[in-house]
Amino acid sequence: MQHSRIINGIDIGSTKITTIIGQYFDVEDRFNIVAVSSSPAAGFRKGQIVNIDQATQAITQSVEAAERMAGFQINNAVVSIAANYIESQNSHSIVSISSPNNEIIQHDISRIIEASKSVSIPVGKEIIHVIPRKYIVDDQDGVINPIGMSGSKLELESHLIFASSPAIKNIRKCFDDVGIKIDSLVYSGLASAKACLTNTEKELGIALIDIGGTVTSLTIFTEGKPAFSSVIPVGSANVTNDLAIGLRLSLEDADKVKLKLEKFNNSQKFEDEIDISQFGIISEEKHKISLQTAINGIIKPRLEEIFTIIYNQIESSGLINLIPSGIVLTGGGSQILNIKDTCSKVIPLPVRIANPPKIGGVIDDIQNPAFVSSIGLLQYGLTEVQFTPSANKKIANSFTGIFGKLKSIIEPLLP
Repeated sequence: MQHSRIINGIDIGSTKITTIIGQYFDVEDRFNIVAVSSSPAAGFRKGQIVNIDQATQAITQSVEAAERMAGFQINNAVVSIAANYIESQNSHSIVSISSPNNEIIQHDISRIIEASKSVSIPVGKEIIHVIPRKYIVDDQDGVINPIGMSGSKLELESHLIFASSPAIKNIRKCFDDVGIKIDSLVYSGLASAKACLTNTEKELGIALIDIGGTVTSLTIFTEGKPAFSSVIPVGSANVTNDLAIGLRLSLEDADKVKLKLEKFNNSQKFEDEIDISQFGIISEEKHKISLQTAINGIIKPRLEEIFTIIYNQIESSGLINLIPSGIVLTGGGSQILNIKDTCSKVIPLPVRIANPPKIGGVIDDIQNPAFVSSIGLLQYGLTEVQFTPSANKKIANSFTGIFGKLKSIIEPLLP
């Protein structure tokens, strides 16, 4: 019998909440998607809760739809967040080796990780991640795992990620009301990186840009570990708003135009007007739009503005010369027409667009960049979070419950 485990992820995006349930097979080292469901992020604005009742209902709706698809209930999950209250800081800490023979043990690792938290935490923030970047043992640099080594002094360079304390409390309250235990609260940039970056890219240095609806997360990796994490309050919805104003369309119709434009290539005559019925938009009046206006007059300038903001963030991090692998674009916003070319013109680095990794199961609707962070959340839960077999217990309990009911019905009929 194959050994497998169930891992649940809930990705709180800026426009949608995605619940994804994966079954991981240990022997084959592969995931199988059991269920996935997305619901509009009602009660959230730019990743932050603005109406706690609506937010709770939105999470409930997403979770229950996934449970119906899976055929069992979940009561725990790894949860991702991305909002502009995310900040990061790099820390350097030092401790002396505590054991009499100067051999580094796990207790020393725990001590130095605690010491790395002794930084000036921004007001109203709390640490959600302490990520060791490298250890230094008696001036020996670049140590990955110092346990078992001998020395008198242990140093650690780590990456700290902060989030808003009130915002985290509100999220936890929502999940308490839904009845879901949060196994780990994860910055979404780390989840996306699990799904779309190679170890070589992270080792050489790379910037991951995950473009959501109303926020964009920027995560820079150097020497294999994150060195800068930030969330910028702009996203693909800014493009939609510009299209709605410029083309005199509703936001819903403007979003359809934005998504459908990618099927038009450079062989199209941009000066020709296009009937919006080609985009699946039904209008009482004949409404034509100019592709030239939509693409070069509206979409391109907004994308250039967004990438200029991102480029300024990369430069301010001081890591612009440490990311020779370039830029990786992902998230739903990375599907906008000509986004790769526009990014290359603004940020003078190699650019690629990342899709989710190959994975089995219910995948028809999630094989696109919009679900990279959701799939990455399962991989993060597998490698970074201690496994809690509660979901498997739920499955077992569901079968036990069925047989128990059958037994209670049949027993009175037996002689």
